[in-house]
Amino acid sequence: MIPLPQGMRRAVDRAIAAFAAVVVVLFATMVALVFLQVVDRFAGFGLFWTEEIVRSLLVWTVMLGLPVVLYNFQEIIVDVLSLKGRAGRWQIRLASAASLVFLVLLGWQGWAFAMRNAGFTSPTLGVSRAWLYAPIPIGAALGCLALIIRPLDRAPTIDEGHDT
Repeated sequence: MIPLPQGMRRAVDRAIAAFAAVVVVLFATMVALVFLQVVDRFAGFGLFWTEEIVRSLLVWTVMLGLPVVLYNFQEIIVDVLSLKGRAGRWQIRLASAASLVFLVLLGWQGWAFAMRNAGFTSPTLGVSRAWLYAPIPIGAALGCLALIIRPLDRAPTIDEGHDT
């Protein structure tokens, strides 16, 4: 976790808030399209493309939400060994390092998968399948960045009354 100057920290906080807003818009779009699918089943408009967009938006929502969750320490914590104080801070650092390794591998494999599928076209939307898999390496890279620059002083600890 790299300490950032105060001005840069504010800029990163704003960028994270912007990502959160994008995730909300994507999720609202998914909800609206799923509602449209349900109506289409009874009305028969023939909106065959909505299911593929919803599936794609789900992946984009999850992967763009990842850096928001990581930066704000909102990930689900399964704590086998609850440490307090200084040991708890090192526990968070070790968990962050393990998460960083996972995200690097996920991003690398996600990039390779997207490139393997770049030559194929989505049957309904007519776009490259790489667009359907692009959020995996993008979200993994942004998640790595969020893990590296997230402020350790915002980390929840047991002695502060947070359940983990």
